[in-house]
Order: sequence, then C-alpha cells, then structure tokens
Amino acid sequence: MSRPSFRFPGGLSSLLTTNPKKGNPSEDAKHIYLDHTSSQFMPVDRVKELSALPRLVDLNEWLATNTIGFFNHINQCYGVLSEFCAQSCPTMSAGSTQYTWQEEKGKKVKLSAPKHIDLVMSLIEHLLTDEQTFPTKFGNITGISENQIKVDGSDFPSTFQTQIKKIFKYLCQVLAHILHGHYQEIVDVNLRDHFNTLTAHFFVFATTFQLLEQKDLQPVEDFIAALHDPEVLRA
Repeated sequence: MSRPSFRFPGGLSSLLTTNPKKGNPSEDAKHIYLDHTSSQFMPVDRVKELSALPRLVDLNEWLATNTIGFFNHINQCYGVLSEFCAQSCPTMSAGSTQYTWQEEKGKKVKLSAPKHIDLVMSLIEHLLTDEQTFPTKFGNITGISENQIKVDGSDFPSTFQTQIKKIFKYLCQVLAHILHGHYQEIVDVNLRDHFNTLTAHFFVFATTFQLLEQKDLQPVEDFIAALHDPEVLRA
C-alpha cells in the first residue's frame, strides 16, 4: 500500500493578512497564547478521552495512526506560516530554548527555523513512508486471544516506539516554535481554535503515553499548565 505525500503546499500562506515582522518576537508576543481573551481549548477531559487507547486496539496501531494525524495537521499549520518564518526566524528557538540539528556525523549545528523544520519534517515523512517502520500491509490472522488479534506479517519493529518518541520530540519543537514565535499569525488567519485544540491534543496524547521527556516540555510548560486552568479552558 503506497502512502500519499504529507507535505503541505506553501500556497496557503497567501491567506495571511499582516506583514511579517523581522527580528525576534517580543517577550509579550512569545506568551500571547496565554492571554485569556484569545485562548480557547477543548475541555481537557474530552481531549483525554480522545487520547485514551480504545479497547481491543493494538497500542502500536494507535500510536501509528495518531502520529500520522499529528504530523499532517502540524505540517499544515506550519505551511500557513512558512513565509513569515522564512523572513523572521534566523534561529530555531522557542523562547529561551535554542534547538540544534544533529548531522549524520554527529555534529550539532544551529540552523534557521525554516531550514531546521524542513529537515525535521522530511525526516518524519521518511519514517512514516518506510514500510519497515510503519507497516501498512495487513497480514493473515493467526490467532485471537482475550483482547488481541495476532496478525502474521503486520508486526511493528522492536524499535517502533523509540522512533515514535523521536518523531514526537521533533513535532514538539515545531509546535513550541509556533507558540513562541508565530501565535499572532495563527490568530490573524483564524486558526486559533484549531491550533489550540491540536496542540492540546498533542501534549495530552504525548503525556498519556510518555512520549516526551521533561526537557522537551520545558519550553511549553506554561501552555500545558494552562490546559488544567479552569479560567482558561473553554469549549
């Protein structure tokens, strides 16, 4: 089974109605996503319900399905912002956190945000379209137990969950960069509610299945705390 291309066309950036500002965003702009007057989320209990592993569903299948969905939506959101990012983000950062890209020989280099994100999304797309990592062919049913169906030929590799954590780490970087550097543009193109729900779902899902380390969450810990603040949460 072939997989479609996940890259989002940059043409949607034409929807933006404001001019990009050069230079690093101000401290106020970095935390605009915490402004109670402009922040709306799906209730966190509902997000937890959406994230929970359904009965009789294999864990790896659930992780794979949701990972592809998160990648598609985050890629689409960034596609809208890519021209802004190209003109205003000389480094890949989220607040005071600076991200580096590790080259094949192990050297860590600082890149512009657009270049870093392009490499990240290309790497993730490669993993998602790799049949050895994300198998898509349904094999033969060889046995049925209480809550599991054994399917010959459809097993995920032993390194699958490690690869999932790697993908979530990179997607977290992209979301953190958008939150700190491009949230105003998200508001300007009326993507606020969609982006807030997507981001809330991503972090609740990642927390539920322990897919991110604490150091990955540090740049967005205030956003995560806001998810549990009844003064911020609104349907």
